[in-house]
Amino acid sequence: MPPTQAQQTDRYQFSADEIRNIESIVRRVVNGSKASSVASRNNIYDKTKRLLRVCHARVCQLDLAAMVDADLQIVLEDLGTLRRNLNPATAHIDYGTRLHFALNTAYRSKRQAA
Repeated sequence: MPPTQAQQTDRYQFSADEIRNIESIVRRVVNGSKASSVASRNNIYDKTKRLLRVCHARVCQLDLAAMVDADLQIVLEDLGTLRRNLNPATAHIDYGTRLHFALNTAYRSKRQAA
């Protein structure tokens, strides 16, 4: 059975800076977590990386450079919002979802828009 559009891999080509920024963000999140086992840390790594890549490539562009230097709590807040509202398989995000680091004004949080 041929894959549907939602099942196909991303065709977005990440630049070297985007890849470096995503890796830095993921490392900060993993190091900031309270996970003690390697399996837990790997799980956090995989899920965080997938959320960031799907959101940045298929939903809305994120300000990855700002996320690298931002307060970890704000980054975790955006990742929690993505975890609750983003379906990575279909790249569908619930209507009204707001992110601190979104470059698209439709997804930008009110605090950032001001």
